[in-house]
Amino acid sequence: MKTKGLFVVTSVYHILLSILHIEERKLKPGILVIVEITPNIESLIKGLKQTRWFTDVILMPGRKKQKRMAGKITYTLNRKKIVSLIDAEDDQMLNLLKDDSEYDIYICSPDSAKNYFIYKYKDHSIFMIEDGLKTYVTTAPTTTKQLSNKLVNRPIPNGFDKRITKVFASKPDDLPKELKLKSERLNWKATLAQLSSDKQEELTQAFFHDSTLKDISVFPKDKTKSLIITQTLNEDGIVADESTKLKYYDDFVNQAQTELIYIKPHPRELTNYAEHYKSDKRVIVLPQLFPAELLTLLPSLKFEKAFTAYSTAIDALTNVKEKIVLGHALFKR
Repeated sequence: MKTKGLFVVTSVYHILLSILHIEERKLKPGILVIVEITPNIESLIKGLKQTRWFTDVILMPGRKKQKRMAGKITYTLNRKKIVSLIDAEDDQMLNLLKDDSEYDIYICSPDSAKNYFIYKYKDHSIFMIEDGLKTYVTTAPTTTKQLSNKLVNRPIPNGFDKRITKVFASKPDDLPKELKLKSERLNWKATLAQLSSDKQEELTQAFFHDSTLKDISVFPKDKTKSLIITQTLNEDGIVADESTKLKYYDDFVNQAQTELIYIKPHPRELTNYAEHYKSDKRVIVLPQLFPAELLTLLPSLKFEKAFTAYSTAIDALTNVKEKIVLGHALFKR
C-alpha cells in the first residue's frame, strides 16, 4: 500500500473513519473528497482543511447532480461519461492526483456517485472502508444484475466490484463471503481510544468549529443523562412517514427516565426534533454534523441509557450503562 490516500466520503462517519485509518496506518496527510448528499456538510470543509490529516478537502457533485449533468439515458447506459463531464466543470477534480502515483484510493461505501473514481483511477489501488451496518447486511447482487452492470460497464456497488481489491472492516468475519475474502481489519475504535489529548481536541474542533463538547453547560455533571441516536428511517423509506418514526423516538423518551435526554440526529435527517420536543424541557438536541462516536472521548460524560433503532454508532460508546437497540430485523420489509 502507498503512504498517502485519497478518501472519498459522503458522511461525517466516513470522515471520522478516514482520519482514524490515517492514524492507524500512519499514513501521510491525504486528500478528502466529500460527495454531496449530506445537507450542509460543506460547512465542515474549512475546519477539516486545518487539521493535520488532510492536505486538501474538496466537494464534488452527488448522484442527483451527476444525473442532471449527464442526462438520464447517458447516466444509465454510459456512466463513464460522468468523468469528462465533471472534469470539464471543475479544475480541482480534473487535476486531482495528476501525475501523482503515491496515492491509494479509499472509497467509503461505494455507490453510483463514487463510480467516477473507479473509472478515472484504474491505475491506482482502490480500497473500500465500511459503512456501518449497511456493509454487513447488503448481499451480493444476483448474477443477472452483475451481468447487466458489466454490459454497461457500471461498477457493482457496496464493495462487490472486483476493481475494489480490499475491504477494511471492523468485523471482517461478519462480512458477506464475497467481501470477507478480500477484507482486512479496521481497528478504528481502538485507534480513537488511543488518540493523544491534542489529537482528540483537534478532532472534535474539526466538527464543532468554535464550540466544544467539553462545555459544561451542554453536559452538566450533576444531571442524569440518556442518549437517543436517530436515523433516516422515513427519509430512506424504512418506515412509511415521519410520524411513524417519531413514535419510536417518543417511546425512547418515555423510557429514558433521566433528568436530561440528548437527541443526536442523523446528519441527513430532515426532522426538526427541537420543535417536536419543545415542550419537554429534559430534551436537548445535539448538532447534526458530528459523529456520535465522538461522545465516548469525554471521560466525565456518562449516560444511564442509550437508545437507537439499529445505528451501529451505539456500539462504540463506552460511557453508557444500558443500551437499548430495537434491531435491524424489526425494520425489514
